[in-house]
Amino acid sequence: MVLKIVVDSSSDIPKDLSSKLDIVTVPMPVYIEGNTYLEGVDIFPDRFYGEFPNYKDLPKTSQPNPSALKETYERILAEGFDVLAIHLSSGLSSTYQSAMMIREMCSSPQRIHILDSLGASFGFGLQAVLGSEVIKTEKDIDLAVKKVTEIRDRMGYIFTLDTLEYLVKGGRVSKTAGFVGGLLDVKPILHITPEGKIEVFGKIRSRKGAIRKLIDIMEQEIINSEEQTIGISHSACLDDAVYMAEEIKKRMKVKEVLISDIGCVVGSHVGPGTLALFYQR
Repeated sequence: MVLKIVVDSSSDIPKDLSSKLDIVTVPMPVYIEGNTYLEGVDIFPDRFYGEFPNYKDLPKTSQPNPSALKETYERILAEGFDVLAIHLSSGLSSTYQSAMMIREMCSSPQRIHILDSLGASFGFGLQAVLGSEVIKTEKDIDLAVKKVTEIRDRMGYIFTLDTLEYLVKGGRVSKTAGFVGGLLDVKPILHITPEGKIEVFGKIRSRKGAIRKLIDIMEQEIINSEEQTIGISHSACLDDAVYMAEEIKKRMKVKEVLISDIGCVVGSHVGPGTLALFYQR
C-alpha cells in the first residue's frame, strides 16, 4: 500500500475491523456534566447509553485535538505512506476545515489528502472500509483518492430515531420538524443530503414500519446489491439492528451486512434508539 487511511472516531468503525484493515482512528472528545472523555479511549457506548437517561444536560462534542491530528498525520508520513484522511461531514462539524488547516502545518502537506466524508457514523466509516480495498490494489495515489471519493459520492444514509428531541436541541434539524414529529407520535425517517446535512425524509407510525421503510428506500436506490457491503449502526438497540439485517437478507442478495454501535460522539446528537442504514446508491 502507498496510502494509509485516517478517520476520526465519529466514523463508528468497530475496533476489530479498523485493526484488521489498518485504519487509524483519532478519538474525538465528549463533554458530559463537566468531565471530558475521549471516545474509544475512556468512554464507550455501553456505559454512555446506560447512563444517558440520567444526564442533566445533553452531552457536548467537538473536533479532535489538533495536536493529535497533526501527530497522527506526521507519524504516518514518517512510516513512508501518504495520508488519506476522511473526516466527519463539514455540514455537521468543523473537523474537516480544521484538518485542512493542520495539513498545511505538516512537513509534507502535498502527501496528505483530506476528504470531507459528507456523512457520519458507520456510513462515513464504510467509506474507509471500502476505501481500504481500493488502496490495497491501486498504486496510483491520485486515482486511489478519486475512487474513494466516488464511493463517498454514492453513499446513501437513511435512519430512524425514537425522538427528534436531541437533534432539535443540538440544532441539527429545525424545531418545526421536531414539533410535528412529537405531536403525531411518529417515528421520523431522516437522511443525510449530498451536502452532508441532516433532513427529515418522512414519518412512519411504528418502529417496525420505520425499519421496513428504510429497507424499501434502500431497495429502490441500491446498485449491484449482490456486490455490496451494507452497513447498519444502532444506539443501544442491537435487536432492531439484527432484525433489519435479517430482513435485508430475506429481500435481496448482498455481499455482507456489517453492524456497528453508534458511538458517543454521534450518539450525543441522536440519543438512544437510533437505527441507521448505509449503502451505495
